[in-house]
Amino acid sequence: MSEAILEALDIEKGFVQPARERLIILQGLCLRVEQGSVVSVTGASGSGKSTLLHLLGSLDTPDGGRVRFAGEDIAAFGRRRLSAYRNRDIGFVFQFHYLMPELTVLENVASPGMIHGFRKQESLEAAAALLAEVGLHDKLEVMPYQLSGGEKQRAAIARSLVNSPRLLLADEPTGSLDWKTGESVFVVLKRMIAERGLSAVIATHNPKLAELTDRKYLLLGGKLEEI
Repeated sequence: MSEAILEALDIEKGFVQPARERLIILQGLCLRVEQGSVVSVTGASGSGKSTLLHLLGSLDTPDGGRVRFAGEDIAAFGRRRLSAYRNRDIGFVFQFHYLMPELTVLENVASPGMIHGFRKQESLEAAAALLAEVGLHDKLEVMPYQLSGGEKQRAAIARSLVNSPRLLLADEPTGSLDWKTGESVFVVLKRMIAERGLSAVIATHNPKLAELTDRKYLLLGGKLEEI
């Protein structure tokens, strides 16, 4: 068995609803992501896919259980280590691109590098190279509103990789796109992951896209079932 880059162990997560009983989202959930593997998580809307990815990426904390990255419990990370985990170790791709409208496409993609402390020119050069890889070499100086939906998501993929993360977390990366555009974006995402030997967890409602991943899970009743 290959070494695990990410593990979720007996994860519990619920939310308190006003004047209602506590809503349990995840219950005793376990997940192992091996180094270099691409895992997909499918499930109905509201099943907890986004909640799971937020926990894996330390954007939220579980009520119980542990998340381990490269053998380390992320709950034990100090502030600086946790910041590095979010900004350097992990790349995030969301359903909506979240490009900053006041920045050019190049500046958007370079921004995580500059936030991390890399030199501006170094970050811009890395961003330009990534944009060329996703087919946006001619869009460096345009503003986000000038891009199509598929182009915005490809720019978001480039941004997620600018700090050379070890793990990619993608939450419905094609969910806001039509099928044809979404498929082409997913192919770009899969190629970029493969070329870098990255590990990835991809939440998607599309079973056809899930078929393109190494391991497939269904999130049902708060737990994952391999399919």
